[in-house]
Amino acid sequence: MDERQLKPNTMLLALDCTQNSGSLALGTVNGLLYSSYFDLRITHSETLLPALDYALKFCGIEKNALCGLLLANGPGSFTGLRIGLATAKGLAMGLSIPIYPYNSLELAASVYYGLGAQILSVVDAKMSEVYYALYDSNLKELIPPCVSKPGDILTLELDNPIVTGSGSTQILEVLRETRISFRHGLRPSMVSNAAGLFALHHLKSKEKSFDFDEIAELEPYYLRESTAQVRLTKI
Repeated sequence: MDERQLKPNTMLLALDCTQNSGSLALGTVNGLLYSSYFDLRITHSETLLPALDYALKFCGIEKNALCGLLLANGPGSFTGLRIGLATAKGLAMGLSIPIYPYNSLELAASVYYGLGAQILSVVDAKMSEVYYALYDSNLKELIPPCVSKPGDILTLELDNPIVTGSGSTQILEVLRETRISFRHGLRPSMVSNAAGLFALHHLKSKEKSFDFDEIAELEPYYLRESTAQVRLTKI
């Protein structure tokens, strides 16, 4: 990536509503101005827009100063994904700014970029399943995003990976029982945060312009049917 293609002072908003909690952040690729985290007991729809309004007011920034929106776009909570993307689309359309969507598994893995180890990123998929992907230390995909039972991860060729993400606790006991060598990363709440999207954006993206059709066609990265749909097919 040519870093010169990212304007260092471009004001960006980052949103992550992929889990049962959510967060937003304001800043540029060179520095974070503001970050907040939503409690599990309050729904995204009740907190997201008020939290955004407060963040802008606190930082003294007008909405029309935003030049782009970084979005964790799944996999994750279906309700959270829909609310996050709907909010992002509304802002992007209203302000004529681009959306930069990112994979939530890669977001969790990005905390360990450059440490010279495999990174096994795992997100809770509910229904006793997990979403997972395996990356090298430079965030190159070794195994693309999948959904499976936690035990299925035992079939992977793992090389003492760092295990991270909101679903990591679901596979720790499985890994311990089989004595597979691994390292457990930070608590899930410390890696599922919109602020991390700035680092990922710095590593992965190039500047782009507002594209109405691209934003209109953008869909959440579900990776599987919703819990309700899965149950319906079993009736």
